[in-house]
Amino acid sequence: MKRYIPLAAIFGVIWCFVHGTFSLNSFIFGLLLGLLTIRPFRFLYRPETNFRLFSPSNRIISIIRYFMVLIKEIIKANIVVAKIVTRPKININPGIIAVPIRCKTDLGITGIANTITLTPGTITVDISDDHSVLYVHCIDASDPAAVCASIRDDLEKYVLEAFE
Repeated sequence: MKRYIPLAAIFGVIWCFVHGTFSLNSFIFGLLLGLLTIRPFRFLYRPETNFRLFSPSNRIISIIRYFMVLIKEIIKANIVVAKIVTRPKININPGIIAVPIRCKTDLGITGIANTITLTPGTITVDISDDHSVLYVHCIDASDPAAVCASIRDDLEKYVLEAFE
């Protein structure tokens, strides 16, 4: 319980900002709310290390980085899909591609599958029985190797950091 206090104190300060009242009562309420919130979500940072906000072992920073990359990739994919659908002659080659993944945990696999599905132009269709390959439908599957490399380099790397 002692290791949660610094993080709960951060929650207390954030609560004061959100609530708009900088009083002891508001801080204590935020602190208690933080303690109640941290316990179920303790898997988001590694409990075997002391909590430091900017520690490389801290998953919170990795999760924030993941969401920033996800937003960037969604915007990029929206632009690509918009270009495809606004052309007078739609020249696409849709197909399903087998994408090998490095994620091993259920949370990591779910994270990469949902990330792919959230990105316009792609959707995760299935997963292999051994959970090592995702089957992804792409709006333009003319270069399967490039699609696999894009998923591995642009998306999966950040999912591994945040959720594995």
